[in-house]
Amino acid sequence: MKKFLIYISLLFLLTGCGSATVIGINKTKMSPKFDPATVNRVAIVDFSKNKNLNYDTAIIADKFTAELVGSEIFSLMDRNDIKKIMYEVGFQSKSSLAGILNDATLQRLSAMGADSILTGNLVSFNQVDRNGTTVVAEAHLIAKMLKIESGEVIWSAEMQKKSKSKDGKDAQSAEIMLSDIIAEMSIPLNTADKFKRLFKKAF
Repeated sequence: MKKFLIYISLLFLLTGCGSATVIGINKTKMSPKFDPATVNRVAIVDFSKNKNLNYDTAIIADKFTAELVGSEIFSLMDRNDIKKIMYEVGFQSKSSLAGILNDATLQRLSAMGADSILTGNLVSFNQVDRNGTTVVAEAHLIAKMLKIESGEVIWSAEMQKKSKSKDGKDAQSAEIMLSDIIAEMSIPLNTADKFKRLFKKAF
């Protein structure tokens, strides 16, 4: 009984301290037409962002690259080559969320060996700091994979995390939550077994 009370007391202390972080949205979808065997080389292009967000979304593409560079399922096109192509064709994403990429970009990426594109939209990235303490923070990201040939979205994920200061402790920063979101989204794209299980759920 004494040990049980000590355990409960420790649990209370652990859960009562630090920040409170919650997942507001957590969705993953796959197209029923998707054949995993057709995804061989992926180009991770820069993400778009909602208006008034002060964040360099090229960092998101770099973070996904770091997470997926050892994927068992597909290889990645070099980010430097992608940036060079974007610069040469004067790429502008009209609506990354809707999956619209200009033809010149698609043709160049395909010519470089990419068969799929990973991109998306940063919906929110907000943080409020007061007197040296992070009071509240939020990160909300949508990611998707498209086939270059058809333009079809074959995989998509959406996650939103919010954090609030608790007991004078900093809320988890928006940057850390965004990194966690990208890491979690990348899990089924990294490991063949988990990817197959996710694929089966689509049917």
